[in-house]
Amino acid sequence: MKKLKTILIVKILVITIIFTGCTEYLNTQPYSFDTVDKLYQSEEGAELGLTGCYNTLNAETVQGTAWGGSFHAIIPFMLNGGTDEVVTRDGVTDPYYAPYGNYTYSSQSPSLKSNWFVLFAGINRTNYLLEKIDGVEMEEERKAEMKAEAHFLRGFFYFYLSIAYGALPIYEESEQSASAPRESVQEVYQLIIDDLKYAYENLEKVASKPGRADKWSAAGYLAKVYTYLASCKMNNVGADLNFELNSFAWVDANAMYREALKVTNDIIDNSDRLLTENYDYLFRETTGAWQEEESLFSLQGSKSVSNGNYNLLVLWQIPIGAPSAGAGFGWLRPTGEIYHKYHASDIRRSHNLTQYLQTSNPTENIEGVNYFIPVALESPLDGGYCVGKYRYRDAAEKDITITRSDGDIILLRYADILFLNAEALYFTGKEQQARERVNEVLARVAESEFQL
Repeated sequence: MKKLKTILIVKILVITIIFTGCTEYLNTQPYSFDTVDKLYQSEEGAELGLTGCYNTLNAETVQGTAWGGSFHAIIPFMLNGGTDEVVTRDGVTDPYYAPYGNYTYSSQSPSLKSNWFVLFAGINRTNYLLEKIDGVEMEEERKAEMKAEAHFLRGFFYFYLSIAYGALPIYEESEQSASAPRESVQEVYQLIIDDLKYAYENLEKVASKPGRADKWSAAGYLAKVYTYLASCKMNNVGADLNFELNSFAWVDANAMYREALKVTNDIIDNSDRLLTENYDYLFRETTGAWQEEESLFSLQGSKSVSNGNYNLLVLWQIPIGAPSAGAGFGWLRPTGEIYHKYHASDIRRSHNLTQYLQTSNPTENIEGVNYFIPVALESPLDGGYCVGKYRYRDAAEKDITITRSDGDIILLRYADILFLNAEALYFTGKEQQARERVNEVLARVAESEFQL
């Protein structure tokens, strides 16, 4: 937990340094779409409008541009590359991806422009929905739920934007000024907290459709925001930059941890989420029923008309090897340090860190679906050392392009909530309870000697 917090803080600090004062790149031009008015003339159109808001989460392109700027490809590189977990593989020079693994990105990196575009497009779509939905003739209960989903998504988009870019222009209406100034992170996070609180208080405990946010999705992200802010304050993130807009001096860390504790306790006590029995089933294309037990919010990968998004994991999140075996490119590779962070009894090491995947490898059948088994890793010095966390099924069994995945990707798990609860417990003076909470998670993956 401490390691992951440090990774996030370092990433935020570096990106904040890059973008502080960079007025040319941080163009506040809003990305409006003048055809959306046609959507909000019927209930069916409003539902399509909301689907469009969700669609930006992992869309391959938005409005035919900004390729991969969402969770489809770029955000995983931004948040993982160049940490003590993964770095760019030797020989990879693609300017769209490689810079995140070796700290050579800058304000001119094209993928950052795509990311900025996509996330603000999502915000713009949610603002349109919030403005137009009251004029649509439809069931009031569903209308209220759609408003709460839009508030969740706007808070979600702003959270990930501020993680990367700090202070931001704040848009709460569809009519926007291209010259809107950046507002302080304090004002940005007030909007984020207000949006997520609204969703937390107004969403149902069970979402109306698969892949949509519910009360616990909003609660989980609200807890992430509280603990993130507390951590930034306690670790003096950005304090040496002398840039007031990105200052976290206003944060009351103790108050944030108290709020995080209340929200995570609510999730633990009152939601139906649990730690699913099989850890590896959380990361396979075809084990969605198991993932639903633990997921608070997921990126939906689907071939349906109402979604159509695929998740692109082939770049580095699946084992390297033959695409016909369900393998990928390995553009980011795990550090030796991360291998040694795992206890020898922790089953996550053998699952998350692997070697080559070939069609000559043996297979395992999971609920009627074949998966090739990667070569077991003996040491981080093995030549095929790679990330193997996610798994594509046998390419011969896919009816989509073999480089894409139609499985869901969990963004927030019940395990994350238990860790956030432990963090809040610890910083509110309840260390023993915090240790017990961490051990709940470790019990699934490691022997008792590894527990705290």
